[in-house]
Amino acid sequence: MTGKTLTDKQRAFVENFSKTGNATKSAIASGYSPATAEQQGYELKKKLATEIDHATKQVLASSVPLAIDKLQSLIVDDKVNASVKLGAINSILDRTGYQTIHKVEDVTKQKSDDELQQELNHLLQNINTTEH
Repeated sequence: MTGKTLTDKQRAFVENFSKTGNATKSAIASGYSPATAEQQGYELKKKLATEIDHATKQVLASSVPLAIDKLQSLIVDDKVNASVKLGAINSILDRTGYQTIHKVEDVTKQKSDDELQQELNHLLQNINTTEH
């Protein structure tokens, strides 16, 4: 956490909120009064934003191995269609820093030479104005 000393209720709120994203329910589950839970949740969410962010990242990080396992099982499952397999493969490659191949659409046959030249000029003009 950040060095703040949290009460047991505040720690419980951070843990609950990082898993559910619901401030009111997290306040109630953490021992705050149901009558004031909405306001308490709102206040705690703002006050403990750094702690909530840290806890949420830990929750997400702990889910990574399961997500990888599910993606790998999609890839090898004979019942899964090819496009789902390809999506799983691309997802794994993207997250490990390997660049996947992206489809490039050939629009040259759909536009006239003049239209293509105008588009090229426009793109070059934008590049020149952003460099200066």
